Amino acid sequence: MLSSLNSAEFPRRALLFYALPGAVMAMPLIPAFVLLPAFYAETVGLGLAQTGFILLLVRITDVISDPIVGWLSDYIRRWRLGRKIQIGFGAVISGIALYNLFTPPEAAGDIYLFVYYGLLLLGWTIVQIPYLAWTVELSGNYHTRVNLSAAREVSGLVGILALSLFLVATAGDSAPDQLAYAAIFVIGCGIIAFPALLSLPASRLSLPPLKFQKILSGLKKNKLFFRLLTAWFLSGLSIGIATACFPLFISHVLELPEAYNSYLLFIYFLSGILGIPLWMWLSTRFGKHRSWGIAMSFACLAFLTVPLIGAGDILFFGLICLVTGFALGADLALPPAMQSDVADWDNYLNNRDRSSVLFALWSMATKLSLGLGVAAAFMILGQSEMGQSSTDTKIDPFQLAVIYGWLPAVLKIMAVALMWGYPLTARQQQAINKRLKQRN
Repeated sequence: MLSSLNSAEFPRRALLFYALPGAVMAMPLIPAFVLLPAFYAETVGLGLAQTGFILLLVRITDVISDPIVGWLSDYIRRWRLGRKIQIGFGAVISGIALYNLFTPPEAAGDIYLFVYYGLLLLGWTIVQIPYLAWTVELSGNYHTRVNLSAAREVSGLVGILALSLFLVATAGDSAPDQLAYAAIFVIGCGIIAFPALLSLPASRLSLPPLKFQKILSGLKKNKLFFRLLTAWFLSGLSIGIATACFPLFISHVLELPEAYNSYLLFIYFLSGILGIPLWMWLSTRFGKHRSWGIAMSFACLAFLTVPLIGAGDILFFGLICLVTGFALGADLALPPAMQSDVADWDNYLNNRDRSSVLFALWSMATKLSLGLGVAAAFMILGQSEMGQSSTDTKIDPFQLAVIYGWLPAVLKIMAVALMWGYPLTARQQQAINKRLKQRN
């Protein structure tokens, strides 16, 4: 079974089973990372600056768990069902935290948000690291890994769209009721989807994992990893800023009702799904790194026009959502596939499979960049609410537009500069994979 999965012709059934849980894992992105910050800041009444600080504190605390979970993942892989047990355990933690986070009691405050948001991210980490690292085992083919990542992310976007439709259907409910219904919906879908992973093969590590104190040894040799990780961090930071500003931009600049959050997010993620086939095709012609750079360049052009938008310019902003959503498809599908290739290069350099540790650092960079982006945007905007009550938030529309549009554009330009001449192409990856097979 393993040999067939490592062939270029990847079985469609295995592709489907691997991708299916991705839909559930992506569903909380809208409520947890887009709507929840504004909900706790304005509806619960914590205020923008205070909410941003708490979210940043949770992210900083959470990144400590990533290398620990990565090391434990390699340790657990010595068991036959270790990877699957770990994913199931993390899914349970996430489900419990998600429900409590989306249904806060009236007395909910700083500690409540910190505890349950932290547990949600911890459970997500326990699931995400072995789930992403699994692609290294499932296939060693350069282009098949793009298919795996694309299938997982398309599944994630389908899950986001499904939840978007659910939010549209419940748009008439109050914000607390809508989030509570969303939590129940996500948990129910998880109970259905995650058992699909039981049918996939998972190899056991033949060598014992490194001692925890030495998990980062040898990484200094892998300059390609740090180059890719830096570009990914910059891209994630731009997404974090845009994510935090999105619902505020709709209400304070476009001056539209909250229901438009769901409508425009649906357009954004639908465009992401439609864009993935193009970025997959481009990656076969120009490589993953160049295709990702092209996508980020298009997103930059769209972000630069954001300050031109005024009240009621729904068509203009809808077009920006289409363009940036289309580019999102490349952000989701290509960098994780590139990380799998870097894991092969690390294995070749250090004579040891440390894919879980590498994806743990990848997860750490993802969460830290998103958290810093959200916190930075909220804390900058929150300076204007000093001396006001936390429920009487006043935001300068032009300042919000500049933060939402120009900051992400600058960050993405820096990421493009790092990736454009990236040397790990299909030819180099195939040579590395061939040498790994000969050595093993």
